Amino acid sequence: MTNTYTITPIPAFDDNYIWCLSNDRQQALVVDPGDAEPVINYINDHDLTLAGILITHHHHDHTGGIQALQAKHANLLVAGPQSSPCQLINRPLADHSKLSLMGIEFTIMSIPGHTLDHIAYFDSQGGNLFCGDTLFLGGCGRVFEGTMEQMHSALQRLMSLPNTTKAYPTHEYSLANLD
Repeated sequence: MTNTYTITPIPAFDDNYIWCLSNDRQQALVVDPGDAEPVINYINDHDLTLAGILITHHHHDHTGGIQALQAKHANLLVAGPQSSPCQLINRPLADHSKLSLMGIEFTIMSIPGHTLDHIAYFDSQGGNLFCGDTLFLGGCGRVFEGTMEQMHSALQRLMSLPNTTKAYPTHEYSLANLD
């Protein structure tokens, strides 16, 4: 399976990143599109075809753009946690399951703590981790629904990945965390 792709942050709101994964066939996946407008603009500006959406958890700043994207792209795949209260997911994913899209094979990691339904997408071949609101540079996400023990366990699980793993969180908290 080939998985040559480019990862581009699409800024949204005050500090969100919607990650866009695109390949040389002009296909794209987006991670946690809380706002459809910047995604639509990016897709149009770069002549891409939206192949799917990856959701890490149900918070509105990660899912708020799904309906508008579905309205513009018929039969759009929306992958996300099987236990999610988000009703727009049409490809529910469980811990340790695999998801293959655009030549990329993701392993799904259940990482509750921030929310009970939180998952991460790990591409072991590319060494890329899309970790939502669990892991940030200099910190971790707030515990809203889970427990501190669950968050600690989730972080330990992420830290067990290879040292060469590149993490792509969905907020820019670096300066605030390091301060």
